[in-house]
Amino acid sequence: ELTGNKPFPISWEDPVLYKAGISVEEWHLKLQGYAYDHIIKEASNAAPIGKLVPIQMPPVMPIERIAPEQVSGLGEGRWLYDFGKGFSGVVRFEKGLPTPIVPKEYPRNHNVTDHGAVDFITVVYGDTLEMKTGDINLVLVAGYGYHNGGWRRKAGLENPARGAGPCWPKDHAKVLTQRDVYILPKDDTGSSQSNAAEAFGKARQSRFTFHGFRFAEVCCTEEPPTDVYAIKYRTAFSNWGEFDSSNPILNGAYEMTRNSFDSNMLSVQSDCPHREKLQYGGDMVANSPAAFHYFDVSAFYSKIVEDWTDSQWDNGAYTTTSVFMDILRDMSIGQKGSGETVWAALPPVLTVRHMHNYGDIQLVERTLDNHIQWMDFLLENWAAGMER
Repeated sequence: ELTGNKPFPISWEDPVLYKAGISVEEWHLKLQGYAYDHIIKEASNAAPIGKLVPIQMPPVMPIERIAPEQVSGLGEGRWLYDFGKGFSGVVRFEKGLPTPIVPKEYPRNHNVTDHGAVDFITVVYGDTLEMKTGDINLVLVAGYGYHNGGWRRKAGLENPARGAGPCWPKDHAKVLTQRDVYILPKDDTGSSQSNAAEAFGKARQSRFTFHGFRFAEVCCTEEPPTDVYAIKYRTAFSNWGEFDSSNPILNGAYEMTRNSFDSNMLSVQSDCPHREKLQYGGDMVANSPAAFHYFDVSAFYSKIVEDWTDSQWDNGAYTTTSVFMDILRDMSIGQKGSGETVWAALPPVLTVRHMHNYGDIQLVERTLDNHIQWMDFLLENWAAGMER
């Protein structure tokens, strides 16, 4: 649900419960209204949102089922699942969830206080473990320095003007932690429903988002859920290139790079699969040649080029780092919110690479005017940009 009309909210709003009763057309109208408020009412510089068209690329699909390598008890009904490698996806409980228990004190990030009288089970996801406690390392979950005690968060708290907003949340556990919550309201007397065991036994997986993780904590149940595995998701393009050598270090680096691509290609090519999930241009300027080797990204990258050209301003400029993303407006050239060659070079660069790999002249024909407009914008603002 889209709420508010400011580029950065004054404070974070609680998420609304998932509702499936809104059509694609209604959602698009909401997005258009939000964009209008963002640009006109708030004097912002958000880019146009483009047009609604049928999807051009393969859908996001499950591509691997991963069994946990180890299950450990952390005490108080909390269980740690180690899946052996990092990836993007969700944990699936093939036999459902056990009935939840109430510990003496809920572990960090596992309490639920904003949904009234409910029974619940939480699943927290993360990449690494705390060396002292053995549970998930929330520093890396939260992001570079924005966690409680982190240097960026301290700087924000010391400067009240930066004490709110997406980079300075008052409650990082609610905003930045990767977490699924399975909720069952209690009855009118505040007691657990009589069918609680049956209801939790029907739970299987989150269907509203995905996470980037190797580890998952489940809390709080008397025994660990059984028949648990993770589902790895990615846009369902075909694998393409292969590499093998007699050097295990090179082979390991190759597989690690492939796994990183797998984890960041869910309908967009993101910079990370958990904290931001944004389609940053600079990432693809740097590493799209490797993606062309690994996969058949013909439809995927064609769609990404047109994502950017959809969001281009009339004067030829693109937003700073990603489509519809004017967060670095104070570093802009030519107009507030515009990007420069580090990120906004992606459309022409990716179009040329796409043609070289697939011989796709039609993408060049559709987007050539956009690339010329952007070059004209750079030439017009070159001197001022160099002075910056």
